Amino acid sequence: MSTSAEPGRTWPLVGRAAELDDLDDLLSTAADGVGVTVLLEGEAGVGKTSLVDALRGSARLLDVELRTAQATAMRGWPFALLSDALLLRAPAAAGHGPGSSPVQTELADLLDAMYADPARSPARFDRAAELFAALLRRHGDVRPWALVLEDVHEADDPSLAVLLRLAREGAVPRALVVLTMRPVPYRPELAELVAAWTRAGARYLELRPLNARATVELAETLVGGPVGPSLRGTLATTGGNPRLIADVVRTARSAGALVASDGVLDSTGTRWLTPLDEVVRRRVEYLGPEVLALLGQASVLGTSFVIADLASVAGDPVADCWRTLRHGLAAGVVRARGDRLVFGHDLVREALYNGLDPERRRALHARAAWALRQAGAPAQIVTGHLERAR
Repeated sequence: MSTSAEPGRTWPLVGRAAELDDLDDLLSTAADGVGVTVLLEGEAGVGKTSLVDALRGSARLLDVELRTAQATAMRGWPFALLSDALLLRAPAAAGHGPGSSPVQTELADLLDAMYADPARSPARFDRAAELFAALLRRHGDVRPWALVLEDVHEADDPSLAVLLRLAREGAVPRALVVLTMRPVPYRPELAELVAAWTRAGARYLELRPLNARATVELAETLVGGPVGPSLRGTLATTGGNPRLIADVVRTARSAGALVASDGVLDSTGTRWLTPLDEVVRRRVEYLGPEVLALLGQASVLGTSFVIADLASVAGDPVADCWRTLRHGLAAGVVRARGDRLVFGHDLVREALYNGLDPERRRALHARAAWALRQAGAPAQIVTGHLERAR
């Protein structure tokens, strides 16, 4: 069973026809008895959950059992992800109900013993891992099935170890296994798992941001009608990230900033943008304070910047800035464009910029003016920073 999802975690599926067709084809392959594994990767909020949720209808049509589970950042519960997917209930109750297999019953007893005994003996871990692997291997004996494990970048180590073991044995028989993940936070255990499944022939599917047309289509689906130019302007700053698109619509609506005129819904005023900034800053907290601090300094330089200029503003070596920003690059918050970096979502840049302490912001503009003048930037650009430094 799926764990409870974050409020606002899903939204209508828009602009994903090609990706859904790919997953449907792979589900059909599994229904024919062939094991298939998919590594579904994408930035936070890009719509991985919405995409895999759309598999439910196809699974019913093909008579394929669908099991899902979502990992969380709290990894203290060993085998939590696999227990959620395969044992259906909390360990103290799982595996003892009608129709439970001997493997499920033994697993439930083992997990109960682990929680009762703080020592958590290695023998119990090894036996539980062996039983989970066997359960996964044998689950398709009766009928084909699909297993969707979401956010494996947050999964508990024992669950990852079982998945690694399976990868080294090849695809799970008569099953479509979908592992969804973000590029960050980086974990060596996850990198090892991805490499192992890649060697085992897993399909890699990257979910990219929506294009401009799909961005507007999603917003219009959420508001229930055409959207006007002011709201479209804010939507254009989302970089096609469905979660940010939904955040824009929900924040404008909750602030009473959506006004209908001649059948068109548009945003009015600017007061609703302050709570929107707060929502967006919470969305990128997972990057960590060091990355966010440097991105905040980068926001002063504009939507795009040269890494050497950022290093001058930050007062850090270029190499150190690169090391810090690699997480932002992996997450899609910034993107490389030749010798410069570009914010992937200007909405994020604006939120980080507006979140700077005013005195700190003025000081950063002064540093930016000095750095850009030294680098030979046009006089009007330098002057603009000097004006903001006052």
